[in-house]
Amino acid sequence: MSGFQSRQISRTVARRALQARKAQLAISSLAFCLASTTLLLGSQVRGADEVFPVVHGQPITIRILNGKDGHPLALARLSLVAGYNQRDLHLEMWRQDLLTDDRGNARLPDALANLPFLQVAVTKTPVCQAHSGSAIFSVDLIRRDGLSTANRCGTAIVENTPGIFTVFVKYKSKPAKAARPHAKPTPKPAASIPSPIS
Repeated sequence: MSGFQSRQISRTVARRALQARKAQLAISSLAFCLASTTLLLGSQVRGADEVFPVVHGQPITIRILNGKDGHPLALARLSLVAGYNQRDLHLEMWRQDLLTDDRGNARLPDALANLPFLQVAVTKTPVCQAHSGSAIFSVDLIRRDGLSTANRCGTAIVENTPGIFTVFVKYKSKPAKAARPHAKPTPKPAASIPSPIS
């Protein structure tokens, strides 16, 4: 074998080895892409935490007011649903129930405050806004400018304050019952007890 032929054989062998390495690299890159895509999609399907979370330090307060007179509604039960899109809200992927304090305020939990969209429902109390069950609110807008729902129940208005979401509800305060004078109970005669036989 001449020197020329041996060089050609070694080049062919080297070229084939290089092609084999490129094929292995392409296969391993493809396998890595498939594995990472499967993990990301799997976490999204199961409703796991955010893949790339955005954490905001500013707290968000939800304030519940009577639409008629603007007084706060203490101990109102809230049902909060948050998500990335309308589908998340419909499936209630992130849901939390809260109670308002004496001033009608409830703090939005951090897990919900870091999501972009929010729905608020007040249990057993109608909201003063039309189509309130399907209303979706932007958490970023609440954080930046503040937000209030429409008030179709009365004339109460509030100024929007950053970080505060005001919800007007239709609440009828129950009139105080007139105090009736309590009559003293009349004593009932004691039942006669048979005397022991002697």
